[in-house]
Amino acid sequence: MNYKIITTTTTNFFLFWKLLSISVFVAFISCKTSIARKSQSTMVHPCEPFDAFEQVQAMEDGKLTAYKSKVPIVIDGCIADEVWSQSDWYDMNYIWMGDPVALEDYQGRFKVAWDEDFLYLIVAVNDDFLNPTLKDGLENYWKGDYVEVFIDEDGSGGDHKFNHQAFAYHVSTEGHAIDKNTQEETVFFDDHINVQRSQNGSMYVWEMAIKLYGKNFDENSNANIPVSIKAEKRIGFSVAYGDNDGRLTRENFMGSKKTHGANNDEGYINADVFGSLLFKE
Repeated sequence: MNYKIITTTTTNFFLFWKLLSISVFVAFISCKTSIARKSQSTMVHPCEPFDAFEQVQAMEDGKLTAYKSKVPIVIDGCIADEVWSQSDWYDMNYIWMGDPVALEDYQGRFKVAWDEDFLYLIVAVNDDFLNPTLKDGLENYWKGDYVEVFIDEDGSGGDHKFNHQAFAYHVSTEGHAIDKNTQEETVFFDDHINVQRSQNGSMYVWEMAIKLYGKNFDENSNANIPVSIKAEKRIGFSVAYGDNDGRLTRENFMGSKKTHGANNDEGYINADVFGSLLFKE
């Protein structure tokens, strides 16, 4: 009788662990699938090829102008909307960190537009090796390839490292918008930016619709209202690209204005170093 009791208990014990193992495996697969879906959601079929490097304006002081789109822009990673054909390319090749790079390794350009609800941004990057932003985990978000969008909604400048005086969105290859919160944690602000990315060979196009939030943004509230954009409004703004060709950290950091604070790496802390963006009809 004792033997039977021991056998039943042992059987139940192994059954429990078998079921637990299956549950953990299923949860792991579901998590992997969820991450894959997020990654796939930022990729679209290749768009029509285009010449991204004609009529490019290099703005040393980072003072830029965005013109209004008459209709909402479709965020699909393609430069098909009418406003893009009417907008000039801005240069994104000022070396903030690293050595000069060959044209086949990196070249970057961008366009900007707006309506009352969104700042629209197109970034076109020629990159011979796209290194996933989050390959080495969330805390290494600045080491892979990514587009960084610096926004100071009222242009007042100041420290923003662990507050929302301004934002330094690291837009990842996986489609996340990453920055620090007031608890000094690295978090996703995915509801701030809708991004889609397309590819033609080594040319990657990142298209974004960005909501503007001011210094009173409350990360613990669901009642935040984006700032409505009006003509003649000016914000603090810069854009950059971190380029990693497969090493442990980025080799280059290339931006939209000549300098960006101490060692050209102050933007994630200090909004005083941003350029500016003026909204025009």
